[in-house]
Amino acid sequence: MNNSPHETACGTETPRLSKGMALLAGIAFLFLFFLFSCDYGQGIVYAAEPEKPESDKNQPGQQGNAGIPEQKMDNINTFDAGDFENPENCGGCHRDIYAAWSKSKHRFAWEDPFYQPDYLKASHETDGFTDVFCGECHAPIARRTGQLPPPDGSLFDETSKKGVSCDFCHTVKAVVEPVNVQNISDPGRVKRGPRGDGRSPYHDVQFSEIHTDAAFCGACHNVVHPVSGAIVIDTYSDWKEGPYGAKGTRCQDCHMTPGPGVEKNPGKSSFMGKEREHVATHFFPGGSAFFQEREGNDAEAALARRMLQAAAELEIETTAMDGKTALLVRVKNVGAGHKIPTGVTYIRKMWLEVTATDDAGNAVFTSGHTADNNHVDPETVFYQTVFKDADGNLTPKSWLAEEVAYDRRIPAKGHDEQTFVIPVTADGGHRVTVRLMYRSMSQAAADEIGIEGLMVPGIEMARAELTLN
Repeated sequence: MNNSPHETACGTETPRLSKGMALLAGIAFLFLFFLFSCDYGQGIVYAAEPEKPESDKNQPGQQGNAGIPEQKMDNINTFDAGDFENPENCGGCHRDIYAAWSKSKHRFAWEDPFYQPDYLKASHETDGFTDVFCGECHAPIARRTGQLPPPDGSLFDETSKKGVSCDFCHTVKAVVEPVNVQNISDPGRVKRGPRGDGRSPYHDVQFSEIHTDAAFCGACHNVVHPVSGAIVIDTYSDWKEGPYGAKGTRCQDCHMTPGPGVEKNPGKSSFMGKEREHVATHFFPGGSAFFQEREGNDAEAALARRMLQAAAELEIETTAMDGKTALLVRVKNVGAGHKIPTGVTYIRKMWLEVTATDDAGNAVFTSGHTADNNHVDPETVFYQTVFKDADGNLTPKSWLAEEVAYDRRIPAKGHDEQTFVIPVTADGGHRVTVRLMYRSMSQAAADEIGIEGLMVPGIEMARAELTLN
């Protein structure tokens, strides 16, 4: 057997192996394929050298390819079913990241039992207008692969059912404008992220500037009504115009870390990756404690409560006035990089609950308490937004929004004040308790979902107490 290199039409060929050696090599190849390929269905491809940002590429704060007209977005983002990876494939290597994502609201953006009834109701009331308006955020892969509409999900494959998943985010190559899902997808072998220095036997790895920018999040977390122009969700623009945006603290710094504020999560992004000072977490915690509790995810529910409780503080002061007591309540946003509440604030509820009791524990003044049907007193001080429809009526339905009729929320690093008049003297020894409460959806919204016995709990975000003396 001649093991020396020999010439071919394409150059020098490496030595041929014996049959035994070839068999061993084949077995080794199959072992590596099943270990690393995660059912990709293609040959193993090692990553190219990571692409680094050049001077003419997008810099932080810019959204690449901003010159693409909005009307062409559908043509650009049209793909075949199966073009995007099933996230289970990613979980083979990115185990911790997959485990966190699998319990996140991104994972359940579509298969959310609270979202689905509202979505189908909106579709019915608007003759299908909201199928895409709402659906492209909650099921972006289905939208871009022709599986949405119809709104019932009957055409969805398993990947589309999994909401906002790994391959949707990590194949975005640009954000045209941070609103109404105006980003550009490029599914395939290249996976994009904020580093680009990793190696994978399964896919290529590429640095992406837009993944380091809050505008990446803004593409979904800013929503404007496509007909009326009413601002439906303003989380990104609110952040950008506020103090956190000014100093460069991004969405990712708070919502892709282990807890409230900017923390580090040392470890590996995959089991065969390098140790890093920080690996972005993929649970994306917010205020979804109620959802997580119903799913049985106790640790995730506790984290959501910590996020809520880190957001606000209460201060109270009293002043005597004609045999009564003026109670000034100051609500401070000390930990959220955006207004509180944020997101779908026409469904969510944040409010002040005030209780004054005498020495025997009898209530002499209350505000913001719930009735037997779990509805909060309508005269309560609420922090929320409310829309106005085309007839000038107030409505919580975003699809009917012509304009924002009412917006009382607390900006980042800002505060709000409310005075309550308690019908007792300021030196009577009465006990006053003030709580800032939160619900991820109102009880009225829950009643319309049709889930029997669904009672939305109030979560305490902050508390202040004093004795009048």
